Amino acid sequence: MQEVSRLEIDGSLRRYIPAIMALGGGFVMLFLRFQFGERFISDTALMMLALAAYILAALFQLTNLYAPSEMAQKIGLWGASLGVFFNFSSWLVRWVGAYEHELEQLVQSGNAAKPWMFRYIPFANLYDLSLAFAFGAGITTLLLAARKDFRFLTAFTLPLAALILTLARFIGGEHSNLMPILDSYWRPIHVGVASLSYGVALVCFAVAVIYLLKDKVKVEAMAVWAAIFAFSVIATISKFSVFTEFVYRSGLFLPNPMGGKNFSAPFRLAIPYVGETLVITGILLVGSIVAFLFYVYKENVKAQKFGHIFLRASFATLLLSIVFLVVGIRSTADVQTRLNDQLAASPEQFIDAGKDIAAKQRLSVQDFEAITPAQFEQAGKQYLQANGERLFLSFGTNPVELSGLITALAGLGFVILFSFRTDKIRERLPSLESLDNLMYKTACLAFAGLAMLLITGAIWANESWGRPWGFDSKETGALVAWLTYAAFLHTRISRGWSGRSSAYFAIVGFLLVIFTYLGVSYLLPGLHSYA
Repeated sequence: MQEVSRLEIDGSLRRYIPAIMALGGGFVMLFLRFQFGERFISDTALMMLALAAYILAALFQLTNLYAPSEMAQKIGLWGASLGVFFNFSSWLVRWVGAYEHELEQLVQSGNAAKPWMFRYIPFANLYDLSLAFAFGAGITTLLLAARKDFRFLTAFTLPLAALILTLARFIGGEHSNLMPILDSYWRPIHVGVASLSYGVALVCFAVAVIYLLKDKVKVEAMAVWAAIFAFSVIATISKFSVFTEFVYRSGLFLPNPMGGKNFSAPFRLAIPYVGETLVITGILLVGSIVAFLFYVYKENVKAQKFGHIFLRASFATLLLSIVFLVVGIRSTADVQTRLNDQLAASPEQFIDAGKDIAAKQRLSVQDFEAITPAQFEQAGKQYLQANGERLFLSFGTNPVELSGLITALAGLGFVILFSFRTDKIRERLPSLESLDNLMYKTACLAFAGLAMLLITGAIWANESWGRPWGFDSKETGALVAWLTYAAFLHTRISRGWSGRSSAYFAIVGFLLVIFTYLGVSYLLPGLHSYA
């Protein structure tokens, strides 16, 4: 009997070898970084390897769903392990790089003090958090994939982790110098808990979507929501100019003379063909939404066919618009000349630039309203005259916009994929009961993680700002997300809600997490905008 128990324990431990090797390998890379110094592979290169490994693993697991293969399943599992290994290694190597960067600055200033190593744990900006967020999703997936019937998760969660790393790539990996008031050992605790709980929430979201697919929710109904999301992204980017002016304008950067992260300029430059293709995409998305609604509520088979045609066409045009955007940003060199031509045709943009400049000065409402349009225009012209020659295009000025378009493309792609041999996918997925239990367990972990996030954040805020809570936009967003998961658990425990109802809660909860993760840094002002 004891021999049987020992064999069972050994078998359980063996299942976690990929996760153990990924984590152990990361610490080996940390040791090698100390040994070889700056000659060692950079954290950015390791992050790109993680991105490639996540995509590779997802592709093989998707292949396994349609055409079961032991080889595809093993490659998917070990590809996921490599992704987690490179992801974790990138974060650890960045830690050493941040420490050495600060040490070099101290030496140059004549300060011989040795900085506190743990101060430079990579949780200083959104790039660092994105690395940790993707790692949280990757390691959670890898631990769950220890069970063979849960390995399918790799096909759904790792593409999302890859999207997060793509965002990090666009943000740029410059090291940030935080305000001294934020220097506390509560920072790595708070942000570390945030990244891991975000990763668990991502897995819970993926399980919820898979549950709906397994529960025979019509793919066309999913397509409606994916199309609405894609349409919303297109409508809101470039400061709502796509559908109002039929143009997409990308943000501009101004070099930072002190080094480090560049400054965002108050002007935006139109990128050729992007706005037009996005408008066409929007029209096709509306067509697919209308057609699929006719099918879902009227069982109109002809509308279903037209809906899928519109959906695939919108996927193609959205992909084309992203290509135009990437090529346009990379190939544009004469920024000042093109910007001058644009402003000559639309001089009201000087006023918008002046308002942006004034907004950054944190004026009171009364002072801001006292400024006349002519003064705003003059401020914009003075800024352009002083800095026009130095303005340049970069992916880093609009990372959320580009990532939003890529996320919309991925959402449409998944729906199109689900529409192909849907019954075959459903057969390969675990039972509804298994998926529901997994969704419940990951939601519990996300709820606990977000609770710890709020608690540690309150302690850090009290230490830094002298108050534990201030209804800052990120604080409020995190609270709302936590309350959503609390509602998930409450309705399940007290009212017995499960299945689809729980899945909808999990999806809404994750969307709130994503808004908290990105919305504050790029859309809303607040004390967390430094990230």
